[in-house]
Amino acid sequence: MENVQGRCVVGKFTGLLASFLVFLSSYSAHINASETQKTLVLIGGALTTCSSMSSQNCENKTQLEGKKSNRYHLTDDALNKIKSQWVNNNIDNRNKVLQLLATVAVQHPSQIDKSTLLWTWRDLDNGLLNKLTDQEYNFVIDTLEVPVTDANNKRIKEAVNTKMNTVHAANDILDFVSATAKVNVEQPILLAITASSRDPYESADFYEGLLSFDGIETHWLALTPALAQAITAGRCEDLGSIREQSMQLFNRQQIYPDRTDAEQALCEQGVDNLVKTINSATGIMLNGGDQSLTRKVLYDESGKAYPWTQAIRTRSLLVGTSAGTAIQSGGKNQAGNVAMITNGTSLSALREGAHAVSAPSERCGDECKKGLTADSLTYQANGGLASFDMGILDTHFSERDRTARLATLLKATKQQHGFGIDETTALVVINSAKTQLMTVIGKNGVVYLHNVPNEATFRYSYWPAGAVIDITATGFKLNQRTLDNVLPAIKMPPLPMQRFSNILTDAKLRSLTQAMCLSQDKTAVGQQDEFLVTLNASESTQYYRLNPTSNGCAVAQLNVSITTIP
Repeated sequence: MENVQGRCVVGKFTGLLASFLVFLSSYSAHINASETQKTLVLIGGALTTCSSMSSQNCENKTQLEGKKSNRYHLTDDALNKIKSQWVNNNIDNRNKVLQLLATVAVQHPSQIDKSTLLWTWRDLDNGLLNKLTDQEYNFVIDTLEVPVTDANNKRIKEAVNTKMNTVHAANDILDFVSATAKVNVEQPILLAITASSRDPYESADFYEGLLSFDGIETHWLALTPALAQAITAGRCEDLGSIREQSMQLFNRQQIYPDRTDAEQALCEQGVDNLVKTINSATGIMLNGGDQSLTRKVLYDESGKAYPWTQAIRTRSLLVGTSAGTAIQSGGKNQAGNVAMITNGTSLSALREGAHAVSAPSERCGDECKKGLTADSLTYQANGGLASFDMGILDTHFSERDRTARLATLLKATKQQHGFGIDETTALVVINSAKTQLMTVIGKNGVVYLHNVPNEATFRYSYWPAGAVIDITATGFKLNQRTLDNVLPAIKMPPLPMQRFSNILTDAKLRSLTQAMCLSQDKTAVGQQDEFLVTLNASESTQYYRLNPTSNGCAVAQLNVSITTIP
């Protein structure tokens, strides 16, 4: 899509996306040339993409030329390095690891992939594998990794070909990103930040390939936690050791020398150059992984924003997927500080409540020492990037049954609005000086939860792909253009009078609300372990069939309560 003075030319897009772009053209026509339009593309994760490392996502499972997997080789040099550079004083663990790896080396004298390495290790001594600390485990695995190179010793990169994606809804999202980047920009530049990954250098190839659009200049920005510390402290010469200490990442200069060289060069060019580089970009994409890691490139250990954080926040196009979406929650609204969710499951949230992390850079902090588990609901009270301040964002939403965890966090933080984005789906937020609107593109939909103060229940809404949502002073509602184009209702028998079991697993809550929508049912009850989930329609509840897919029925303001069975 090219946009000149508000005129949109729509190219090859599927029906729902094309319809929205036509709508967007009329919206853009009302934006003055001097106005700044800012767009957030908040993807719920699972942006299913064809690459040389993911042939299952390619049409006909085509094998692309490129890196197929990470490779590991248990050489004498690697084992000697593990022995001489062991990361702590636990010599017992070191000796047991070396003894086990010597056996693995006999069984696998040539290069192997990670799966083979770990399965062999588990077969020999699974207890030892579980006993290692994260630092010990990362050191061993990273040290055993070897570069993937061609006959000329040149690094082989992961190849991406989005034109061969089997899930075309992913292309709808990518086409929208490409079209938006070109609006009123002659030479758009997109930067990919991969700080959500434990190994951001490994992820760089994929995200550069993912954003490789015609007419757009794309680069990986080497903004890592190590870079953030080194560049602000004037310690670029110590970048390697800082990487090991702060990221628990080892041997990367041997595996991805071009990426670590780019990181070193960016560090040596200084903070002002980094800020200038970000300011020159049209848009930035933040990758999936762990949002707590991304937060480390936005704020220092005391919680103070880095000099470049505002530059990232103010790009005209911000794209996030999974953790890259969750990190964008933050700022302050009428209800107070907008938190950023960091971890947890719905069941743990219902049983334990929500727990604030104890430090800005920690995922769980000291609370973990008080009996919390890997499933506990934790959150960063100060939020993340704060590019989205209307409420709390959550991802992989219906597929991982996260409604109860988001509802719990809304109650705990007294926030009124929560947005749960399904997989291979994006919530698009468009802001200009005078107007705001949202739309949903991709495969599934977005759950909007409204937390009503002083009430045990919450309101559940579902916005399928194709929905356009107005942002009002009191909340969010389906745009009249969307309502004018609803599909005819289909004849569907009422739901059986039964209690639906395991309602918080396998996306069953979404399935139940979709069934209620299609059948126009007023009430339903589900159960998960000791919890009863009751859904009731009120006078405010509305159902609209927006598209013919299995998740195409829009739900507005369905009352949901979750109680403990006596």
